Amino acid sequence: MASDYSVICKLGGYVNSNPEIISSYPSLDQSLEAEILSKCFPLGSKYGEFIVEKHRKYSVLSYVFRINQIAERDDLFSLSVLLNKRDKTEIYMPVLKSLIDKLDENNILTQDILTEYQKVIFEGINQEQDIDIENVLIDFSNIFKEIKSKILKEKPELKGSFL
Repeated sequence: MASDYSVICKLGGYVNSNPEIISSYPSLDQSLEAEILSKCFPLGSKYGEFIVEKHRKYSVLSYVFRINQIAERDDLFSLSVLLNKRDKTEIYMPVLKSLIDKLDENNILTQDILTEYQKVIFEGINQEQDIDIENVLIDFSNIFKEIKSKILKEKPELKGSFL
């Protein structure tokens, strides 16, 4: 399992702001960027929720969170991964949430950090490997291991005959 793209969107906390894509890795072409914004950050999104949308050959999984601002209202962001439709989005939900929670706990959840480390985050998720952001360890390998052990349980082998 692996994501094809990682997209960060923002809805500024100021009056008359509109959702916008602030970063993607690898870079989206203009036509896909215009189509994907409404999937990554749908109208009415609330912080703390996951959104799963279908787009072409992808399942778009987005986690909406907020970054506190001093002067204005808090900014809303979404961190999205574009997955193959056959991949289980349930595996990636706790991964995205734990990433954002860990960055927030360590007071390094900012737009600058997210965009600067987007490639590292993308590769960490795709390779299911631990990453380091500003000396904070994000333990992706254990998170994936725990989640997969719960979600991807082997189906029992049936023996005998049925009438």
